[in-house]
Amino acid sequence: MLPLFVSLWNWTAALTVVATPFINMALLWLGWQIGIGWMAWSTARFYSTNCAAAGINGFISSLFTMGSPICIAAWFSHATFVVAYITAFAVAVLLVTLWLWNHIAQDRGVKRLQKELATLRSKLKKIPPTPEHPEDESVEIQL
Repeated sequence: MLPLFVSLWNWTAALTVVATPFINMALLWLGWQIGIGWMAWSTARFYSTNCAAAGINGFISSLFTMGSPICIAAWFSHATFVVAYITAFAVAVLLVTLWLWNHIAQDRGVKRLQKELATLRSKLKKIPPTPEHPEDESVEIQL
């Protein structure tokens, strides 16, 4: 029982060492996304409450407030935060995909599999193609 516990403990410790940088980066990215998302949401709420409120009174007041420097700044800030939020998400997905692609492409097992597939393809190219319907070639028309 003790060797199993020691082996499990060693495996868990190794997993922790390997996973810690990934967990740290995921938490950093998540904190960034939450922060930028909160800024985009708060500027949208500010704009909708103070510059373009709901109802007929909001419509009438927006005719006078939407052109103010504060409302224009809130509008541009909201658009900028939304772009930053979407860009950070897209870049994170692309970088993780690129990292995984490069990591998998450098793997010895994958390289052996690619070599085996190349060997099989070269063998298939040397075999003459077989007709799909061999009985059609042997039929002769006699008049």
